[in-house]
Amino acid sequence: MSCQPSMRVGLLKPTSKSWCLALSLTLGAAACGSPAPVEPEGEDGIGVLREAYSVDPNDFVLPPSDATERAEIMSHYTHLDPKDEVPRGLLEDAVEFMVVNKANVPVQTFVTVVDFSKFSGDDRFFLVNMTTGAVEPHKVAHGDGSDPSHTGWAVEFSNVSGSHMTSLGFYLAGEIYDGTHVHSMRLDGISADGSPNQMANTNARSRAIVVHEASYVSDSNTSKQGRSNGCLALDPDIEVEVVDRIHDGSLIYAAIAPLNPPIGKTPIDAGTDAGEGPDSGAEADSGSVTPDAAEMDSGSQPVADSASIPEGGSAGSPSDPDGGNPKTVGVNEANSSSAGGCAMTPKRSPGEVLGFSAAVLALGALGARRRRRRASLSP
Repeated sequence: MSCQPSMRVGLLKPTSKSWCLALSLTLGAAACGSPAPVEPEGEDGIGVLREAYSVDPNDFVLPPSDATERAEIMSHYTHLDPKDEVPRGLLEDAVEFMVVNKANVPVQTFVTVVDFSKFSGDDRFFLVNMTTGAVEPHKVAHGDGSDPSHTGWAVEFSNVSGSHMTSLGFYLAGEIYDGTHVHSMRLDGISADGSPNQMANTNARSRAIVVHEASYVSDSNTSKQGRSNGCLALDPDIEVEVVDRIHDGSLIYAAIAPLNPPIGKTPIDAGTDAGEGPDSGAEADSGSVTPDAAEMDSGSQPVADSASIPEGGSAGSPSDPDGGNPKTVGVNEANSSSAGGCAMTPKRSPGEVLGFSAAVLALGALGARRRRRRASLSP
C-alpha cells in the first residue's frame, strides 16, 4: 500500500504506513490505496470556512428567451470559439447571462462553460477568452454521488449537502485559498432551486463545492477520470493558471443542456451588419448605374455617360467644377443621402442643355450625309 500526496505539497513519498496515515489525517490530501481520493464535503481540510460573499442569487436574471433579443446579443460575439469547441447552446447561455447581468459580474475577461452531459474522459471544461475568442478545453471531474457506479457519466445532480453530487447552474468564481488541496477556489452558486434544466447550486459555498487540483484528473487521459465529492477538480498541471485568470468574479456555467435553442454563429447577416444593402453603394463600386441614377434629370434630357465621370464624383459639380478630383463615397455617406444611398445627378444649366442638344443634332446630320454618300457610290 502506498500514499502519494499532491506534488504541490513538496513532500517525499513515505514508506511507513503509520506515517502515511498520520500525514493523510493532517493534510487530507490523499488516501492510501484509494484509486480516486475525494475531499470531505462541507469542509476545506482545515476546518475553517470563510463567510459567504455578499452574492445574492435574486440579483441575477436568466438569459432572455426571445430569439431576436438573443440574436442581438450574440451578434457582438461572433469571434468567440473559432474552432467550434464549446457546445454552442451552452456558450450562448453563458454569454447572454453575462450580458444581462453585467453589473453583477465583476470579471468579464473570461467565461467558463462546463458540459456535464459529456463523458469525463472528454474535454468538457471550456475556458473562453472574451477578448480574443480563443478557447482552452480541459478535463474536469464530477462528484461521486453524481456517478455512483463510476461509469464516467454524471447522471444525477443535487444542491443538497452530503449528497456528494455535482450542482448545475451559474456560478461566480470566488477567492483562492489553501485547504485540502492547495490553491483551491471558492464558488458562489447563483441558480436557485427550481431553476430550469436541473440547475440549483446556491449551497455550493456552504458545501465547500470548489475548483481544485486533483491527481485523479489528467488532461492526457481519455478514459474516465476519478471523482470528487461534487467539486470541479482539474488536472494539477493546469489548475493554477486557470484559477489565476478567473477567480474573484468571473462567470462559470455548468449544465447538461441549453436553456434555449442556439442562435448560431452568424445570427445577423454579415452584409446587413456591415451596412451593405441595395442602397449601400456596392453597385456604385462596380461602375454600374442604379435605375434612379440613370433616369433623365428633367424627364426629357439624357444624363452624361457614367464612364465619363470619375468614380464617386460628378462632372461639373459645384464642389469640383472640372470633375478632376475623384471622391470615394463610403457606405455610410451613400446611405445618408436624400436619395436613399443613390448618387444624385447634378443639375445642368440651360446653356449646357442647349449645347449638348446642338452637338447631338450636328452628329446626327453628319451621319445622314455619310449614309447618302455611301449610297451614291454603290453600283
